[in-house]
Amino acid sequence: MINKGYLLGDRYKIIDTLGEGGMANVYLAEDIILQRKVAVKILRLDLQKEPQTVARFQREALATSELSHPNIVMVLDVGTDQGLPYMVMEYVDGPDLKDYILENSPLDLHDIIHIMDQILSAMILAHKHNVIHRDLKPQNILMDKRGNIKIADFGIAVALNHNSITQTNSALGSVHYMSPEQTRGGLVTKQSDIYSLGIILYELITGSVPFNGDSAVAVALKHAQEAIPSIKEKDPQVPQALENVVLKATAKDPRDRYNSAREMQADLETSLDPARVNEPVFVAKHGGSDDETIILPNFKATRKAKTPEQKVEEQIQEKEEQDQPRKRNFLQALTMHKWWWLFIGLAAVLVVFLLFFVVTNNGRGEIGIPDVTNLSEERARQKIENVGLRVGQIKHRNSTSIARGKVIRTSPPAGQRIKKGRYIDVYVSDGMGLVRVPDVTGDPYEQAVRRLERMGFDVIRENEFSDSVLANHVVSQSIAADVEVKPSKTTITLSVSKGKDDYDRHPNVKLPNFKNRPLKEAQTFAHKHGLILEVNPTYSKNVKKGLIISMSPASGTEILQNSTVVVSVSEGQRSERDSTVIKTFTITYDDDDDDDSANKRGNHVQIYISDDDHSLNNIYRDLYIKRDVNFSIPFTLKNGAGELRVVRDGQTILNEKVNK
Repeated sequence: MINKGYLLGDRYKIIDTLGEGGMANVYLAEDIILQRKVAVKILRLDLQKEPQTVARFQREALATSELSHPNIVMVLDVGTDQGLPYMVMEYVDGPDLKDYILENSPLDLHDIIHIMDQILSAMILAHKHNVIHRDLKPQNILMDKRGNIKIADFGIAVALNHNSITQTNSALGSVHYMSPEQTRGGLVTKQSDIYSLGIILYELITGSVPFNGDSAVAVALKHAQEAIPSIKEKDPQVPQALENVVLKATAKDPRDRYNSAREMQADLETSLDPARVNEPVFVAKHGGSDDETIILPNFKATRKAKTPEQKVEEQIQEKEEQDQPRKRNFLQALTMHKWWWLFIGLAAVLVVFLLFFVVTNNGRGEIGIPDVTNLSEERARQKIENVGLRVGQIKHRNSTSIARGKVIRTSPPAGQRIKKGRYIDVYVSDGMGLVRVPDVTGDPYEQAVRRLERMGFDVIRENEFSDSVLANHVVSQSIAADVEVKPSKTTITLSVSKGKDDYDRHPNVKLPNFKNRPLKEAQTFAHKHGLILEVNPTYSKNVKKGLIISMSPASGTEILQNSTVVVSVSEGQRSERDSTVIKTFTITYDDDDDDDSANKRGNHVQIYISDDDHSLNNIYRDLYIKRDVNFSIPFTLKNGAGELRVVRDGQTILNEKVNK
């Protein structure tokens, strides 16, 4: 163990312990140079002299450092401290996927596909680099506070171009997620990872793994021999197309599985489409894996390949042979002391009878289930246990009437009488789920705001002139009516009428010279004279940060009110260490759309960015435009390049890399 406060590599100050493993311990640390939190994995002191363990640790660092992807935990630094190898990774402040499933199951199917899409995207890159993870499981998948997935622990990953990828002495990884060929010590391929991905998808949908057992061997045999339990029997609402993704990914024979993670991703993304609603159940074409030798611990290696059942039977026979002398001694002792054993047997029967009598009599009383609606989970638990009942599963549901974190109902319901000691399932509210955006166009602005804020939306106001809409009434809204969204994560911009644009009552405005003046002056002038100010941040060696470099139209120009003035504002001189890149671009307005209803709102624009703080999987900006609009978006690029994607009315019009 490393003590808190220790400065590792003269740079990383240990703050706390995050986890302890068989090979390494993980610590939360602070990078005192960049002043950020990082996760540091340090090889255990007692293992630093074991060459195989050191090699595995180095292999993880090498495999992960070669994979630059927003859904893979990034390796920031590798080094040694007093001979002890360590690896510095980005710190993911959030739960692992196992804990997330336990806390939030059952999950919404769209959320499940969003999570799996990120995992598959990461594995597409890993497999492209010929890296097989071999230990994919929810415990190795982290989730940050924004819901972004990060795959970790490539400690037992292998590269396809290495000399050997067949393990002949042990089974690695978690047996609950391992493919049949892995448990048999067979050839490990990309399809082995795909099998694990199928099991993870099964657990996301159902909340549990498909197979459990008393030992690793028992679970491995089930993976090799038993069909995956039906998801639709557990939840008939799950589409057959989605279950088929699980069935194909977890086929016993690798030839029946998806050829690639990309193929699985494409199938998963359309699994909720109405066109696939009548899809038949997936049926594999081949039998089980051809590999026969099981290498799991407690399974003896044999020269001649045997089936799992033969091996288990052989172990039982050996155990019986070893027990024969004991059985003979036991029979002799029983004969010598038969009266003593008879007395003990009668006493045991009497004790069992008394216990049965006590238990059955205590259970006869029935108890009414208390009403715990609108109580907190903890208060509901206390109330249920106080009357002699037990809390079973905690299930989460969306509710429009019960606040988040409060109890919606119980199962069985309140008032029903059941025996003492029985389990009661409790349903807890997750708050509102997806709700339909109302149509507030034409409504008075104050009325529209009250309505949207009551539903949980954030509202932004933008003003514009209108010949058809009364002043202070809503002209348009940034998200169309009837679109289903989560209010707590959605901001709606309302364009509000300023009335008719009567130029006779509003004379032209003459622009002063804003060059080398503070941005605040231009903002004050624009607000006073009804102008639209568009600001483009720009790096400059000559103009001090915060001052205006240039303007368009030029100073002295007379323009009408409601016109747009574009100013470039200095961000100062860009240094080599500066991680912020400002990308400026223009989205043109397309007025060729024949749909009149669409024209009323304008073009629907969605902007996606990828940098150190954002993922392309999430929308960065969602809005409607009725004219050409310039955008200046800052990208944080401490590590690698970013990406910009712009979608207008459902079609991608811009997709390009952003570099430092």
